[in-house]
Amino acid sequence: MLELNIIEAYSTVHTKQFYTNDDAPSFDGSQRQSEFFKAWKEIENFYKKSKVEKLTFLEVGAWKGLWGIAFAEFCKEKGIQGEYITITMISHDPNNQPLYRSIDYINNQPGMTASLIDMNTFSEDALNEVKKYHQTYNMVFIDAGHKYDEIKNDISKFSNLATDMLLFHDIRPMAVNEHCGVYQAIQDSNIVLDKEIAVADEMGIGIKFIK
Repeated sequence: MLELNIIEAYSTVHTKQFYTNDDAPSFDGSQRQSEFFKAWKEIENFYKKSKVEKLTFLEVGAWKGLWGIAFAEFCKEKGIQGEYITITMISHDPNNQPLYRSIDYINNQPGMTASLIDMNTFSEDALNEVKKYHQTYNMVFIDAGHKYDEIKNDISKFSNLATDMLLFHDIRPMAVNEHCGVYQAIQDSNIVLDKEIAVADEMGIGIKFIK
C-alpha cells in the first residue's frame, strides 16, 4: 500500500514523474523505483520494532522532494507525526524548483511539517542552520554533492545527527571517479553499511542502522 500511496502522491505533485533508465523505472531519472522501495521496506521493518509517535527526517540535498513525499506518506500510513527538513541549495539547479511544491504538499498533510534550508552544505553556517530545528534527527539521508570531497563534507557535518538510521544515495560505483566518490567516502569515514541496495553499477542506496 505504501508504494502505491507514494506513487499517487508524487504523481499528484509533479506532472512529469517517470523515466526509464536501463529498462528500470525511476522517479525523474534520479531514483530507481526498485531500490527506492526496497529502502522504504527496510525503514518500515526498522520502525516495527518500536512504537514511535513522531519522527524527524533530515535530507541533505533533495531533488524535487521525492523522499520528503515518501516520508509524509509513511508517517500518515503509520499514524506518526512527522517533521521533514532539507538543506538544499536551490540555485545550484533551476530544474529543482518543483521541490517547493513538494514542501507545500507535505505541509498540507495531517500531522506533517516541512522546511527548506536554501544553503550550500559547504557553508560554515550549514550545520548550525540544521541544528536550529533539531539537535538530532531520527533519519538522515545524504544525497547532495557526490564527489569525494563533497560527500566527506556532508558526512563530517551531518552523519552524527542521526539517532536511528543514516542513509546514502549513489553508493555505486564503488571506485572513485571524477563524478562520484560516495562509497569510498563512506568507507574512509569508518561507516559500515548494514544494507547496500543496488541493482546496477550506478546509483544504489546504503543504510546504516544506528540502534
